[in-house]
Amino acid sequence: MRTRSGFESEALSERFTGRDALLQRVAGAVPEAWARQIAEHIERQDDVFVTLINKCPFGIYLVDDALTIVAMNERSQQGAFQNVRPVIGRPFEEAMRILWPEPVAEEILGHFRRTLETGVPYRSSAFVRPRNDVAQVEGYEWELHRTLLPEGRQGVICYYFDSTELREAQQALAEAARRQRLLIDELNHRVKNMLSVVQSLARQTIGRNPDPAAAQLAFEGRLGALARAHDTLTRVHWEKAELADVIEGALDSCGVLDRVRVDGPTIWLESRLAVSVAMALHELCTNAIKYGALSREAGRVDCTWHVAQAPSPCLVLQWRERGGPAVTPPTRRGFGSRMLERALAGDLKAQVELDFAPEGLVCTIAATAPALFEGPAQPAGEQS
Repeated sequence: MRTRSGFESEALSERFTGRDALLQRVAGAVPEAWARQIAEHIERQDDVFVTLINKCPFGIYLVDDALTIVAMNERSQQGAFQNVRPVIGRPFEEAMRILWPEPVAEEILGHFRRTLETGVPYRSSAFVRPRNDVAQVEGYEWELHRTLLPEGRQGVICYYFDSTELREAQQALAEAARRQRLLIDELNHRVKNMLSVVQSLARQTIGRNPDPAAAQLAFEGRLGALARAHDTLTRVHWEKAELADVIEGALDSCGVLDRVRVDGPTIWLESRLAVSVAMALHELCTNAIKYGALSREAGRVDCTWHVAQAPSPCLVLQWRERGGPAVTPPTRRGFGSRMLERALAGDLKAQVELDFAPEGLVCTIAATAPALFEGPAQPAGEQS
């Protein structure tokens, strides 16, 4: 009894091959006309199948029982075998040794021989190897099937798909997911650090200042300096910031950029170091505006830096005030002094020297953190 699926299969075959229509047309014809029409039909069908095979998006080729390449679609000739000429009629072993290193060629030949001898299909879904003829590692998914050739001999047909681009896309997606996880972890870490910094600023500024208005003003100024430092880092995607940009941002946040001479070579700071430097410069600015050179119209500041080479690279940054009131050493050490001496000592591996000279405060920061010198160090005094 014929099943419904059997009828559907025959109906599909009829629509594709036109077999029944052909038989009806030639039923009453003379033998010569019948043979001619059959031959024409077969030729048209051959053309259809050749077109289908050549236009399919994967490679197909056929080797006989002597492992000679006997047929190949256009995708193969223009793709994996484009550097093998001639290709049809060539021993498959020769072609493999042109395309692949010896161990890889032997691996492929072994799979073809086993399928030819046993009739057991083979499939490889993770074949990624370096080739001889192109300067890249390529990946393929391929499978082998034993087939019967027209003359009655056995052969092996190979279907393959070049998965190089797909594999690269998958790797890119995996890398993007990894980077996203790292960014989320880094964001969580930075948020926690930022909250710690703000908490410290609040405790040191507000908690120890008897004047609420002055404490609020100082706290807001320090938060503004922190925000400016983060703006600078955002522009470079939190990777590195140039020292000159960090210094100018801190000066601009205090409104004194036009009264400070900034001069030094190009130095790049990691994000953590950039925030520390920005906060330190803000403290120096604030102190100069309240008590130092910037408290008078004629007062000026030189903020310069250079790289000393001996005995090991050292960034020397100097803040030198002039034209202000006579300086006397403070009677107590405030939060700004502690930040300069402790925070910079920890982050930049710096030694901080405060010289309260009568003619103006001089702050010298000598930093040796390795992160400052990842690129070639520049001679002292060289302009960026």
